[in-house]
Amino acid sequence: MKNKNFFWGIVFILAAVFTLFGSLGYFSHVNTTKLLLTFLFLYIIVKNIPTRNFYGILIPAAFILIMYDHYLFFAGFSRFSILAAAILGSIGLSFLFPSQPRIAFDGQNEFQGGISSSGSCSESVVTCSVSFAASTKYVETEDFQRAYLKCLFGTLKVYFDRAKINGSSAEIFVTNSFGDTSLFLPKEWNVSVTATNTFADIEEIHKMPVAMQDAPVVTIRGNISFGDCKIFYI
Repeated sequence: MKNKNFFWGIVFILAAVFTLFGSLGYFSHVNTTKLLLTFLFLYIIVKNIPTRNFYGILIPAAFILIMYDHYLFFAGFSRFSILAAAILGSIGLSFLFPSQPRIAFDGQNEFQGGISSSGSCSESVVTCSVSFAASTKYVETEDFQRAYLKCLFGTLKVYFDRAKINGSSAEIFVTNSFGDTSLFLPKEWNVSVTATNTFADIEEIHKMPVAMQDAPVVTIRGNISFGDCKIFYI
């Protein structure tokens, strides 16, 4: 968070300098808007490299190429073809090299490929993956510990309202690309959302303003790119 604030602080200070001196005629040959967008896209690319989120890498790179196509050999390609190639390349690379979470996995907790069917799960560690389809999962366990959820070009709904946590904490890791993921959590849980988003939205609905005393802490991690993640408290 400190590195993120430092980056944006420098960007806005540079923007203020360019704006001030630009009004005096300096930097007349520099397109300030394009420069700021370049910084933004580069930041998104760097942020997504550690997790191998190819959508957050290739698509911002495509926008940079489109902005500077007159300087590059890409001038012969249409803007649509560059953007389409970035999207298709992201899909292919995501299948070949699944994104890496920021937390440690052991071998048995990795995402499973394919399309998950709807149904219930009573395991302490939940794994659910959906691609180009819709899926609903009901977590009904007496000892919920972790969940690994992946949604690619699909719709995923996971209900945790019948799950119980024996310890003091649990984790939910979400990877969502060009899809919609909805989580239904007990309103009694003390939920902390640390997931990052790239051209996406993370929304919490009906969350209690103050967590209940001695409530288990549930941390939601992961990355949401070009899609939506909604967290409902029921």
